[in-house]
Amino acid sequence: MDDPVPAWTLLGSSPAFDGYVRVRRDRYLLPDGNESDWDVVEVGDTVTVVAVTPDDTVVLFDQYRVGPQRVLGELPGGLIDPGEDAVAAGERELLEETGYRAGAVFDAGGEWAAANARRRRHVVIAADCLRVAAPEWGEHETGRVRTIAASDLIDHLTAGETSDGGPALRGLIRFAASRGVDPALRGLQSRVRELLATFPADDDTTADADPFDAFWDAADGKNAAGLWAELDQLAADSAEAVRSYERASLHDFLGEEAKAIPLYRSALDEGLAGRRRSACIIQLASSLRNVGDPSGALALLHRFPDTDPLVDAARAFEALALFTDQKPAPALRTALQALAPHLPAYRRSVEAYAAELTSPRRIRVISVAVIVADGYVLAEEYPGGPGAGRFLRAPGGGVEFGETAAAAMRRELREELAAGIDELTLLTVSENIFDDGRKSGHEIAHVFAVRSATLEALPLGERLPVLDGDTSVGWYRIDDLRRDATPFYPAGVLDLAAAVDADAV
Repeated sequence: MDDPVPAWTLLGSSPAFDGYVRVRRDRYLLPDGNESDWDVVEVGDTVTVVAVTPDDTVVLFDQYRVGPQRVLGELPGGLIDPGEDAVAAGERELLEETGYRAGAVFDAGGEWAAANARRRRHVVIAADCLRVAAPEWGEHETGRVRTIAASDLIDHLTAGETSDGGPALRGLIRFAASRGVDPALRGLQSRVRELLATFPADDDTTADADPFDAFWDAADGKNAAGLWAELDQLAADSAEAVRSYERASLHDFLGEEAKAIPLYRSALDEGLAGRRRSACIIQLASSLRNVGDPSGALALLHRFPDTDPLVDAARAFEALALFTDQKPAPALRTALQALAPHLPAYRRSVEAYAAELTSPRRIRVISVAVIVADGYVLAEEYPGGPGAGRFLRAPGGGVEFGETAAAAMRRELREELAAGIDELTLLTVSENIFDDGRKSGHEIAHVFAVRSATLEALPLGERLPVLDGDTSVGWYRIDDLRRDATPFYPAGVLDLAAAVDADAV
């Protein structure tokens, strides 16, 4: 048996630094009789949580790190409070940082943070994590919560761009090798074993690469006929949804957006999944904007999930669509809010200034619809500003350059409510100057009496969401609105609605 390594003898300790971390200086007597000073970092134990959702994604918390001086895609976690165990701390940190609640959990133990540190870095594996609340960040804590596909986890942890990759991998390996885990964790354990085993069997590292990636990498400079022949051969054995998506992408690549749009829609309807689905939504929105339908693009991008890995790209295209839709302030605000989390400094300032952006003061020409049925008027409801109640507006929107007011009316109802117009009659042109507590405006409104079988079929009590916004439309009894003095814009439209309902115009 080899001789044991002799221990060192601690002669004494003294404080060396006291800040966010504490450092003490220890003097040791070495086995050879010499004395040596060593700085030891004293900081509390931490926990890192590998949080997996039922959708096979892993929760990340993007944070700016002062050491690397950039944003890192970290796993949730933090300091373990005095008297708290690692599992309880992990569940608490996960909820506070991300708003996700852990399901079944596995304590993967801890490791020393460094040879000269007292900190133990613990890891908890959590299954069936669900978003149940908004994050509750502490002082000096900011970031962005997102998810990545579980299939990307190992690459993420081994890329060298996270501070908790090593402990997390150790925890995953221990979890995968454990026997007798909680039955609620067995599904996740099998999945982790798959993830840890997905290494190429030989030196051919491209064996599992998406063959379409190589096609697109080499597409520049090739003629259209050659590209179509190559793509058709490549996609011959692909699922119908993938084939539709890739064909749509090639139409897009060749500048044929109008041909791409129906194929993108088919791919989504056929169940396109994963990262391709997210890309398809973005590319469809971009094509819609390019063919003159920014509202259609906004309807797709407005509800794009903040947890999607492509969310920043989606927000960029949303900003482009907003600008094309003559909304420069919301466009700039959206772009800045997507950029802010990635800034090494001034993030809060940029976010605050972005939130304060307002549209330029100008007179806006709009077309709005008066749609009535049996004493009710169809209206879009908005929350009021600070100290103000709700208000209503007639459905409609802006008239674009070179467009007649009647054409704008048809387009707006088609884009916002997916509704056609059967009859259209101009009632009046009015001026609307307003300040609802959130914004002020000056509008010249073309007010139309509209008959639409689609909208008139909306049942009382039900609401129809506006496709490119956060609002919805529904039926309101005209007499109730008059009695309650509910604000209805543009001014005078409620009287016109009553007249149309009474066949007085």
